Amino acid sequence: MAKSKGQSPQTGRKNHLTLVKPHYTLCYGMRLDKGTAPERRHPHVPVMLPDGSQGSMALHVINGTTEDIKAQLLESIDAFFEIYGEP
Repeated sequence: MAKSKGQSPQTGRKNHLTLVKPHYTLCYGMRLDKGTAPERRHPHVPVMLPDGSQGSMALHVINGTTEDIKAQLLESIDAFFEIYGEP
């Protein structure tokens, strides 16, 4: 993935360090409805993955004021990346 810096003995040209970061797809959807919904139930919905195969993802529900929902959503996003981090 990475080339070392320095001069190539074969060509006499300088090599430059090239870093390639992996690319990912984050699937998400959001909808804000009035009222409340059960938070403990997490239905799974089908999703088409970038490679053409089919997977599923859980739908999560957060109830509260818009401020409460935003705060919980931001905490959930932080937790998601702490759990999965950089593979």
